[in-house]
Amino acid sequence: MILLVDAGNSRLKWSYYSAGTRSEQFAQDYSQHEAGILLPLLLKKNVSNTDNPVSKLILVSVLGDDFAQTIEESCQTLKIESQIIRSQAEAYGVKNSYTEPQCLGADRSVGMIAAHHLRPKGHCIIVSCGTAITIDAMTVQGDHLGGLILPGLSQFSEQLIKKSALLSAQGATKTTLFANNTADALASGRIYGLVEAINGISSRMKIELLKMNDLMEKPDIMYPVQIILCGGDAKLLHPHLNEATQWEDDWIMQGLQLIAELQSSPSMSRPSGSE
Repeated sequence: MILLVDAGNSRLKWSYYSAGTRSEQFAQDYSQHEAGILLPLLLKKNVSNTDNPVSKLILVSVLGDDFAQTIEESCQTLKIESQIIRSQAEAYGVKNSYTEPQCLGADRSVGMIAAHHLRPKGHCIIVSCGTAITIDAMTVQGDHLGGLILPGLSQFSEQLIKKSALLSAQGATKTTLFANNTADALASGRIYGLVEAINGISSRMKIELLKMNDLMEKPDIMYPVQIILCGGDAKLLHPHLNEATQWEDDWIMQGLQLIAELQSSPSMSRPSGSE
């Protein structure tokens, strides 16, 4: 059995993959356990599972090299194969546009791999709403055009709150354009502010992606643009975004499953430098 893990800034998410089937996604925040403690404990627990023990870990993380090294050492101790996903110039059909490919967040790479294989009939915009919000544009051929980073929902009004003792979003009860109390005004302001930013940026990216149709080998084919929304705050933002936005609750986990499946396919070679 393979353990698929997405270690974000605030939550650890995982699923089990075996014999072509992936379990539901589980999650735990870091309020009680640091990720460097929680994941080794999870590994140890599942190695001892006599019914279907974990024999491999596929991990994508935004927590840095020290965390990755800790997990690799845990896997060596437990005699588990480990693969830490790192961004590369090209992997699984996706071409990274960053001038320093390794500097693109590995979770963003996994999200684009998922889009390239699960949404193959159009260009894609991938919006990930976590501690930070990332928006990436990718053509139908898998060419990453680049992307933007915004503060996430929890960070959006943090500096404003810090500078005024009168401002607090605690006790907010609804999202409304016409708030009549400070808590609702602040909470609604940050949601609508981010929604307008996401909608506006996505619209601009969509225009540029549609222009790419004229530059392709088959200019008579008009590839559509698909907008994919994922991440911990996606559920809160999705009702207010453009109707065409597709919410995927476990998008990164779908990408990790794809990587596991593509590695086992004889027709798909592993990218250079993968572990």
